Amino acid sequence: MHRRDLLLRIGLVPLFMTAACSSAAVAPVSSPTPAARATAQSIAANTTLPAQTSQPGTVAGDALRKVTADFAAKTAHYAPHFIAIDKGYYADERIALEIIGGGVAALLAGQSTFTTSPSSLLTAILKGADMKIVYTNLDRPNYQLWSSQPEVKTLQDLSGKSVAVYSRGDTMEICARLLLIKAGLDPNGVAYTALGSDPVVLSAIMAGSVTAGFLTVADVEHLKRVGPKGSLLADTSKDVKMLFTGVGTSDKLLQQDPSLVEGFLRATIKGREYYKRYKDETVAILMKYNGGSRDANSADYDSVRATMTDDGTLSTEVAATDTRVRAGLIGINTVRPLNEIYDYSLVKKIYADVRQSNWQPQR
Repeated sequence: MHRRDLLLRIGLVPLFMTAACSSAAVAPVSSPTPAARATAQSIAANTTLPAQTSQPGTVAGDALRKVTADFAAKTAHYAPHFIAIDKGYYADERIALEIIGGGVAALLAGQSTFTTSPSSLLTAILKGADMKIVYTNLDRPNYQLWSSQPEVKTLQDLSGKSVAVYSRGDTMEICARLLLIKAGLDPNGVAYTALGSDPVVLSAIMAGSVTAGFLTVADVEHLKRVGPKGSLLADTSKDVKMLFTGVGTSDKLLQQDPSLVEGFLRATIKGREYYKRYKDETVAILMKYNGGSRDANSADYDSVRATMTDDGTLSTEVAATDTRVRAGLIGINTVRPLNEIYDYSLVKKIYADVRQSNWQPQR
């Protein structure tokens, strides 16, 4: 399938056109010396989202290879990548990572190397994209579902009522459907209301203009400070398992340059292990990248830490259920087998190597 036809089918042409208009040529950065590490850190830390996209650069010798990955935000969900930049793990793999915006459309259009939004990529794969999800960092979103009315106290009370999400078919809607299915309820028995962003959802909950909605960690803290009128209906970090964050890339790259994918994942996994061990240092790195307060980033760290997978993979059972729900939501009757969607072979190899060598992150 031609890339433009695929993007039209998935509904991502406008994003692709924005990214494509700003594509830039790739040049070598430097050799992986301390100076090269500083350069790699600067590329990432000073990149403002959205940034220019670029094709993966192939360079000779010991020069770093600049690759791109889209990030939805500079939050704890993506901290292993920021750590891998700051600690030089990517530079050790001859990689200079450029952080870009634009979402999964850039990868689908061939304008970026990796996506950190595998949940969005899964929908594209189900619609025919030749891509793979190669690593899963989190298997549970850290949202909470709150009602806006005192009489709505359980999921059962939502029947026939409105639930706020960012957009139709997004992660929040998938969460809601999985929650309702788990509770033995009809996932089509509520009205999903797309409100666009978390400040709007929070405002709608506080105003009572929707019956319930999903809130982020920061928004829950705000709601508690002003005094919620409704109740906590579900905590997705405890009640839902699904594909959330990780890494996806193209079948073409996996076939033609698996060493690049392996190097990127090895550095990311080292950043992940650092995250698990060193909270204070991770929070400091997050503050550097997002400019947020220590308290906010500390709360974000704790919430994300509780939802990390053990080994960078998603269980077959969870993957199958998640895929089935998404396929039904987008009208796909014939679901691709899981081995055409996921390829965890490199992550499994890397984790085995890391554990066998007894590698430990250092401050």
